[in-house]
Amino acid sequence: MAEEQLDETVQIEDEAIPLKPTAEEMLERLHDVELGDLDLKQLTEEAKGNQAWLFVMTMPVSALFLVIVTLLGTFLTGYFIASFIIGATFVFLIGQMLDQYERKFKNLARIEAMKRIEAVEGEYGLLPHFNDFLPTKYRHLWQTVRRKNFIYIEQYIAAMKLLQNKLDREKFIYIWRLKHPETDPNHEPEE
Repeated sequence: MAEEQLDETVQIEDEAIPLKPTAEEMLERLHDVELGDLDLKQLTEEAKGNQAWLFVMTMPVSALFLVIVTLLGTFLTGYFIASFIIGATFVFLIGQMLDQYERKFKNLARIEAMKRIEAVEGEYGLLPHFNDFLPTKYRHLWQTVRRKNFIYIEQYIAAMKLLQNKLDREKFIYIWRLKHPETDPNHEPEE
């Protein structure tokens, strides 16, 4: 009875510890990352959806509004400069409201990009395992990614692009097998 419980406990512990991927699997994961899916401009446009027309029409409508208010104020009061200042103030306030509205979409795009980076990193991580092949300026990035903090989207994209284009495959495989000898197919476990 006790042996059965011990065997079940060992099986549960074995299932809980994920197997380390091989170097080839890590390289495949690296090259499978589609950096276009993390583009903030594209994600912002997707977030805007049907409201994109609002931001396109802002300048022409603002200019037309300023002209109409200035002319109407000039005809009614006779003060051109005062009418222009009042119209410009209204345009400025409306512009500030639209700016906040647009910032909301940019924030939504950043949140979506962070979710996508989290999905790319997965449970075992991706970028922190390539830290030996990144310049020192990315040290802060891979440390924050290792802690599941994905706020550095632009730097993440740049680092992934660098790794996808410049990584020496053979050196990575060699270093990976040195760090994780259990993933080496020629490795014989010590007993």
